[in-house]
Amino acid sequence: MEGDLLRLEKVTFRHRMSDPSRLKPWRTRPGPGVHSITLSLRPGEILGLVGPNGAGKTTLLRTIAGVLPIQNGKIMLSSNAKKAQVDSDSLRSIVGHMPEQVRWQGRQSVEDALLELAEMRGASAKRVDGLLRLVGLSQRATAHLSDLSQGMRQRLTLAAALLGSPKFLLLDEPLNGLDPVAATAFVQLLHELKSKGVSIIISSHQVEGLEAITDRIALMHRGQLLAHGTLAEIADSLELQPSIMVAGPGELPDLSWCEHRVESPSPQDTWAIRLDHSGVDLLPKFIERGIEVHSWNPKSPGIVELLCAATGMNIEEVGLEITSTAMLPHKSVGGEEE
Repeated sequence: MEGDLLRLEKVTFRHRMSDPSRLKPWRTRPGPGVHSITLSLRPGEILGLVGPNGAGKTTLLRTIAGVLPIQNGKIMLSSNAKKAQVDSDSLRSIVGHMPEQVRWQGRQSVEDALLELAEMRGASAKRVDGLLRLVGLSQRATAHLSDLSQGMRQRLTLAAALLGSPKFLLLDEPLNGLDPVAATAFVQLLHELKSKGVSIIISSHQVEGLEAITDRIALMHRGQLLAHGTLAEIADSLELQPSIMVAGPGELPDLSWCEHRVESPSPQDTWAIRLDHSGVDLLPKFIERGIEVHSWNPKSPGIVELLCAATGMNIEEVGLEITSTAMLPHKSVGGEEE
């Protein structure tokens, strides 16, 4: 698809941390952030940004949005065979940013709130009307902000991000708090934007849902980009083999003789497990032990498996909060940290 290409080249931003001493109580030092990120966002593409809490996803999105300055590296925009470096001010004019949490409160109407923001962005009232229709809020234009459901608040935040007709859209945890129906409607809206040529980066902890809606993913950990590409490309680069999904009727049999992971939830009166690739030849042993098996299917590594392999974390750790020290870069990045 023709269009604009945004490319990050060794982009770095590090927050300052307090590091006082007796003689210099005001002293600070470089802290967590993002480190030497090189990544491209292609025209009309949905890129999933994945990593445990504290990986630097929000910091990276805020840097691309022009909210945080680029301390090192650069961001390039390629358009119509022309290539130019863009600064934070320029980024704010071409990038729409949907933060994780926006507090829409008060007795102001949906339409008035959006018109107020539109005036600051130089957008017209006609643009506001069009966006309300696009995000499905035209029937709620006169509703008070405090009366909106979480799904409607997310739609309003998306409309605000789209006010300047951005070519690139950054979404930080947009599916948080949405019920399945609202989440499905929101994803359909993203695909509609993609079909119009808008390039989207979406950061979400709901990684299983990302597999179905993203064209590529980027894995982050401790502020660094570990891998990016399609799921298959990353699996190949990490030399990961498909696992084996096994299911059968009744209660889970005694499987202490083989390494496995129980999959849940399973349909009623059935059991399901996952074997790693080394278990591909174990089917005869199931039969020898009289274990009835209904299905035995290979399954390509998903985002969770890729993230575990790339970070060295286990599945339980991936979803947990990361401490501030774990947010610091690996020794290979350099700096004060070890």
